[in-house]
Amino acid sequence: MSSKWLSLEEALTQALNAASAVSDIEQVSIFDANNRILAQDIVANVDVPPWDNSAMDGYAVNTEAMEETGSTKLELQGVITAGMRADTPLQKGKAFKIMTGAPVPDNANAVVMVENTSECDGQIIINKSPLPHENIRKKANDIACGDTLVQKGTRMHAEHLMLLSSQGKDTVEVFRKLRVGVVATGSELASPGSTRADTQIYESNRVGICSILQNENVELIDFGIVEDDEASLRKLFIDASDRVDVMVSSGGVSVGDADYVKDIIAELGAIDFWKIAVKPGKPFALGKIHNTLFCGLPGNPVSSFVTAKLLVVPIIKKMQGQSEYHAPLSVNATIMAPLKRRAGRRDFQRATMVKNARGEWEVTPFKSQSSGVMTSITAANCLMIVPEDVSELNIGDTVQVMPLHA
Repeated sequence: MSSKWLSLEEALTQALNAASAVSDIEQVSIFDANNRILAQDIVANVDVPPWDNSAMDGYAVNTEAMEETGSTKLELQGVITAGMRADTPLQKGKAFKIMTGAPVPDNANAVVMVENTSECDGQIIINKSPLPHENIRKKANDIACGDTLVQKGTRMHAEHLMLLSSQGKDTVEVFRKLRVGVVATGSELASPGSTRADTQIYESNRVGICSILQNENVELIDFGIVEDDEASLRKLFIDASDRVDVMVSSGGVSVGDADYVKDIIAELGAIDFWKIAVKPGKPFALGKIHNTLFCGLPGNPVSSFVTAKLLVVPIIKKMQGQSEYHAPLSVNATIMAPLKRRAGRRDFQRATMVKNARGEWEVTPFKSQSSGVMTSITAANCLMIVPEDVSELNIGDTVQVMPLHA
């Protein structure tokens, strides 16, 4: 293996160091903020709950008064439903019927669940006396004013937005959407829906890359297909550097006579690295033109798919302003077929994973691992990870697998 090849970790570290996060901030409705990156800490300005409230349907009582009188029979003083409050404090020898979430009346210190009571001649009979403070949710026991609820850099989802809504917030400040350009290069490519020459194939990488990046909630610009022509490619990348934060291309970064992309990026800006020690996906290039980061993916469909997930997605998350990057989920599995290969690169083999009767994962790699066979991705449900230094695996060995749709 060439000393110029980077490990996946080295390539990812360099890529993340080169990726600058956007700083522009915009205010959006919380109904439009799902999957957006928070631009400022959210601090609570409302206690939750705002008052002591009942944790269940039952009767609000005073346990001390019950002990003084020794009475388990109480007169009904009134009913408190959610959204209303008692007009008067609880009196000795009495109980308020109370619903879940309703404010606990003054002078009450416990709620008896309705299942532990009965009624007789208009009186409430306590069949099981409660402990002090039982079934009462105290004011601010969930959120107190001044608490930091959500930190800057968080990718917001339903749970975050529900929390903000509970504070009365209807808008939130987020970083602007990242603008990402996608292009496929190659004279052999025809656009789907068009008539192709008998020397062409239909291009498939753009839609795959776009679909992967749509999950990150970016603003996508499709630059289409560009032939293997230096002037056309140069014009494209100059144009893209004025319009997008990240440019993702597929094809043209290998060593063929018509692979111009890498050289043009180096001419217009800089290439940080080229070639990483992974399979599929060795000819991945990272560079920059002015302030636009360039990601050059291999032209083979499987290689493009794998490197988009392993490298482009983390870059996008960093540039969106996300504070933390979590590596893709992986689990241990038992391999169910022997494997021999040439060591040297980390191999992400297409495979299927299933749970056996004991609830343990088992994985079977496909026989064909060609980077040009896209059906190996559609038939797979995981990538089986073979370390760089492993040349042989036997049935029963433990390997790591990365689910494609965790």
